[in-house]
Amino acid sequence: MKFILVTQEICPRCDRAKKLLRELQKELPFEWEEVDMYEMLDTFAYLGIATTPVLLVEDEDEDYTEEHVVFMGELPRKWRLKEIIGEYLERYAGPEREAV
Repeated sequence: MKFILVTQEICPRCDRAKKLLRELQKELPFEWEEVDMYEMLDTFAYLGIATTPVLLVEDEDEDYTEEHVVFMGELPRKWRLKEIIGEYLERYAGPEREAV
């Protein structure tokens, strides 16, 4: 399971989000990639997003909807983000893990 962290250069919350995701990777099996918000301006406009950081569940077709948004702007607390990512892992990666 992979997430996309959309950031911008001058964003203190973005730095905290990166640190938080690195910490959670030690506890949960997920990947994430950082993408500059200017690479996703069309997606931001479509979804009405006007802030960073934004954490999205990766969509290989890049057909993002509101359902792909994990959080935007304010960061959830570490324990809450761990729960949220865990739920995504169970929902989307669960059947794959069982088949292995």
